Amino acid sequence: MDLSVLPAFIAAVLVLLLAPGPDMAFMVAAGLKHGRGGATRAALGITAGVSVYVVLTALGLGAFLAAAPGVAATIQLAGAAYLAYLAWVTWRSSGLPLEASIVKSADVFRRGFVVNIFNPKIVLFFTAFLPQFLGDANGNPVLQLLMLGLILQVLGLLADLAIGYAAGAVRDRVLHRTGVRRLLERFAATVYGALAAALLVNTVR
Repeated sequence: MDLSVLPAFIAAVLVLLLAPGPDMAFMVAAGLKHGRGGATRAALGITAGVSVYVVLTALGLGAFLAAAPGVAATIQLAGAAYLAYLAWVTWRSSGLPLEASIVKSADVFRRGFVVNIFNPKIVLFFTAFLPQFLGDANGNPVLQLLMLGLILQVLGLLADLAIGYAAGAVRDRVLHRTGVRRLLERFAATVYGALAAALLVNTVR
């Protein structure tokens, strides 16, 4: 792997991680709804979703999407639909007793995974930006893409955990105040809904 590309690549990754998107919104909502434990599972699910794109990009995902542009739009529409679904179920369950509002670990992980699979920010980064950071022309491009993808996964996991834990810390302070907890959970649902609407508008525009 050509180490000379790393500074520019890490800078691009930081811009990606700081840009608002479904993954960041999901981590905030997961922390507010499920606390730090739920945020950890959500972050692992998001990272698992990134791993899918790492492998697909190494196998030529960019060329496939260039040949079939409608696929990218379909991914965005599916992501908008799933975020709308999360908005509905989160709003509906807001303010429920803690015992009734607990979501299984596997469900939180799966939601994080699906959110990132349909995350257009990730699709764009892997298809349009990641191949630009290939270094030595004599190197193995597949291995280079896998290594760059691994770096992205590690940095992304750390960022997601930080966001989710911060939101979880806020939740922990109001855990037994039903009214405040309901307000936070409805805020999380609103975030999901706003992102779904933004994705839908961006896709059909």
